[in-house]
Amino acid sequence: MAAPIESLLNEICESEDPIEELKSLRTAVLATPVSGLRQVVSGARLEIIFGLLNTNDKEQIEVCVEILSRVLQALEPIQLAQNYKTALQSGLNHPNDSVKVLTLTQIGRVAGHADGVTQMLNSAEILRDVIQCISVERIAVAKEAIAALSKLSNTKAGLDALFRSDLLNKLKDVMLTSDIIRYRVYELIVELSTVSPVSLGYCANSGLISQMLEELTGDDVLVRATAIEMVTSLAQSQHGRQYLAQQGIMDKISNMIIIFKAHNYLKLKTYLNEGPYYVNAVSSVTTEGAD
Repeated sequence: MAAPIESLLNEICESEDPIEELKSLRTAVLATPVSGLRQVVSGARLEIIFGLLNTNDKEQIEVCVEILSRVLQALEPIQLAQNYKTALQSGLNHPNDSVKVLTLTQIGRVAGHADGVTQMLNSAEILRDVIQCISVERIAVAKEAIAALSKLSNTKAGLDALFRSDLLNKLKDVMLTSDIIRYRVYELIVELSTVSPVSLGYCANSGLISQMLEELTGDDVLVRATAIEMVTSLAQSQHGRQYLAQQGIMDKISNMIIIFKAHNYLKLKTYLNEGPYYVNAVSSVTTEGAD
């Protein structure tokens, strides 16, 4: 299959309207095992497909995304980081959300690789663009951005980059977009905090957990309910529950129960006391107490 793929790439390179050749290439790469694709993938050839993403033709973009989604699996994460930084950054800023999702998925692969993390940490512009993707309306894009940043933060170097540089300011700026985006950032913070006491310390020192806890006493019922869900998620880890106890969150919640007489506050208090086997807390917090 290597020869047909090479031939199709040549035809695409020479064609002014390569959609049919792209469709044939899509069929070829999907029919080829990833191990076989490794034998034909080369930097110059992939740049052809990346370049064809720069169009307003939605069909061409869709076919290119399918081809790249398959072919990039044949590359080691470190190869992606070293050879395709420009293409990755362009993908993060592409107007088509499918291209953003593809790009963020690949960045997530790089961030989850020991050597790839170092490459990502040396690419501050890419990391800023990943953070910006949290604010994209389409939730699939935001989820991939959060996943990539979570993988990056599995190392101390990654935590330092996110919380001890101007990336933290970028994160806080993104939070100002809307209530929805602010809670997406809280979702990232809670996810990182549950990993270990060390990551919780970074998140706490950033001030974002304290900010999230303040949302529990806001005037908006839906915002309070969402905050309860976030805090409940944080309480799933033992170190998270200890942190919440140290912050006096139990007393705050007791006062909320008295003031608001809300069932979901009571459930959160029970959850903090009894631990993660109290499963109804998460499933009910966004639907109860709205009146």
